[in-house]
Amino acid sequence: MPQRIMSFRSYPAILFALTLLPGLCAAAPAEGLLDIYRLADQYDTQLQQAEAAYRASLEARPQSRAGLLPSVGISANTTWNEQDRTYPGNATFSGNENFNSHGYSLNLTQPLYRHEAWVRYRQSKDTISEAEATLMTAQQAMIVRAADRYFNVLAATDNLQFATAEKDAIKRQLEQTQQRFEVGLIAITDVLEAQASYDTAVAQEIEANNLLATSREVLRELTGRNHERIAPLRADTPLVNPVPADIDAWTEKSLENSLALRAAEFAYDAAHKEVAAQRAGHYPTLDAFASRSNTVSDGGSFGKSDIDDTRIGLQLNMSLFQGGLVASRTRQARHGAEQASQAMEQQRRGAIRQTREAYLGVLAAISRVTAFKQARASSQSALEATEAGYDVGTRTTVDVLLARRTVFLAQRDYARSRYDYILNSLRLKQAVGTLSPADLEQVNAWLAN
Repeated sequence: MPQRIMSFRSYPAILFALTLLPGLCAAAPAEGLLDIYRLADQYDTQLQQAEAAYRASLEARPQSRAGLLPSVGISANTTWNEQDRTYPGNATFSGNENFNSHGYSLNLTQPLYRHEAWVRYRQSKDTISEAEATLMTAQQAMIVRAADRYFNVLAATDNLQFATAEKDAIKRQLEQTQQRFEVGLIAITDVLEAQASYDTAVAQEIEANNLLATSREVLRELTGRNHERIAPLRADTPLVNPVPADIDAWTEKSLENSLALRAAEFAYDAAHKEVAAQRAGHYPTLDAFASRSNTVSDGGSFGKSDIDDTRIGLQLNMSLFQGGLVASRTRQARHGAEQASQAMEQQRRGAIRQTREAYLGVLAAISRVTAFKQARASSQSALEATEAGYDVGTRTTVDVLLARRTVFLAQRDYARSRYDYILNSLRLKQAVGTLSPADLEQVNAWLAN
């Protein structure tokens, strides 16, 4: 009688033990999603760029206000003069003289009416508001990016565990098949098929290892450090439908609160004001001015002098024609405003699409989780039945290999579908502009720390 080989029906317990082994062996505590988010909040280069751009935009306010405030300037000079004066018929004033002259001038100008300056001042508010909305958009994008990369690492870890467990199970089947072939119970084709499946499983394990390493590198790019262990998702993760359960209500909410759309609206307002700013080139400007100057000369035609000059007045300027420059810039600004208008409409349509896609994605993910959970159970039952048939000779090695492959695919798809559900839920809140770190705290509570 051939030596009895352990039944493949004991495989689920082995897989469960392999799944728990990394957590039992590791001494360091696993990092959670909030840990990743806090690091990304400090070190993510994309977010830091957005923050720097926002701080730069804040300077638009004082710069535009400067055009409405008084300006003061002072100048001073000293000059060495060498004069050779000739006055025909007047020898008294003729002759050569070397002397120094010096002086200073203090000028103050207060704009009274500059239409462009007032438009620029109002425009700066739109510029800052656009930058603020853009920064908030970047912050929410970073939240989703952190969660996406976190769960990609978990998915890659799951994939590697499944690939390793599948390879080990196929290896045991290969050994059993070889033993049965040696005692003449099966043909050599069964051995070759089992060997081919084992070789494929080895290649898949190598690929899974590479995928895990790559996903860790992508996460490290976000936080600036390595993450060897991150907390997995618990099995009892709740599946919650969007509230309200009305896709149109979510769409309306996105049109009201979408940060990207809000930024586009502020950009349009700024572009619209740019038209008025360029048109102001045709308008007059009125300034009040005051000046004080002193000029001292040690020589000259009239001898030494010390002149003080004080002036106070109004100055009106109006450009009549600049070769069509103002008209051209005004037309250019109108085209820019039209571009901003189309960009705003594109963003509005994009907000609607993203919201509806995310809403439907949440519902689909919930259905997928339920379906894959059932598929996992069904495929496991089918595998057990196939292995029982193999033991009594009614099923072939190929049947067992295919059934086992189906089990692993169902387990992988089930794990991935749970991550997709969470990510789609976060993207739905991002689409309507309500995503915050508090949402990550809720997800973090679902992790097995």
